[in-house]
Amino acid sequence: MDSNYIKKLAYSFDADVCGIGSVDRFKDAPKGFHPLDIYSEAKSVISIGKHFSASLFDASTKVPYTFVKNKTFQMLDDISIKLAFYIEAQGYKAIPIPTDEPYEYWDDENKQGRGILSLKHAAQACGVGCIGKNTLLINEKYGNRLYLGAIITNMELTSDDLTKNLCTEGCEICLKSCPQSALDGITINQKKCRQVCATSTPGGGIIYSCYTCRKICPFSKL
Repeated sequence: MDSNYIKKLAYSFDADVCGIGSVDRFKDAPKGFHPLDIYSEAKSVISIGKHFSASLFDASTKVPYTFVKNKTFQMLDDISIKLAFYIEAQGYKAIPIPTDEPYEYWDDENKQGRGILSLKHAAQACGVGCIGKNTLLINEKYGNRLYLGAIITNMELTSDDLTKNLCTEGCEICLKSCPQSALDGITINQKKCRQVCATSTPGGGIIYSCYTCRKICPFSKL
């Protein structure tokens, strides 16, 4: 199966970005969270993404950002499932990874969750972008305004070239602007972040109430 055709198919399903990486690129994945831990015959990972508008950062309320994020997650899941069905129809196996999966791994003391596959690290391994100091994926076209999904398959596909480091050396605007001082340039303190990143409304809804690290980054405006 041609890798370019898989990517064209992803774009026809309305993905904005699509990259492919061999499972060999995941050697640094934590034990238990490698593609082979999810599917023992995995050969390749397909990373997909959809971008959102920078205009959302200009709203005086976080409701539009929350609405778009939730809707985009649903769209990415639909694309992943469609791609998986297509790959299966060709006689291969395909495992779609949900964009907003429930955590199987949860450290309650540190409020740290970990998905079965890190979608941003998968995207980096598939050449979609690089991870910046704010731990967000940076893409050359869409900056850090991407949400991500993935499919694991036993189809052998050609890997895309890795993206160069785009995060500006010496820039620490995200580290200095985080209201929780949750960033150190390498990782994020989830316990501190979770104290402000999402809040409940009086009516019982959930609002993504802090995205300072994304908004303040120069790559939010691409």
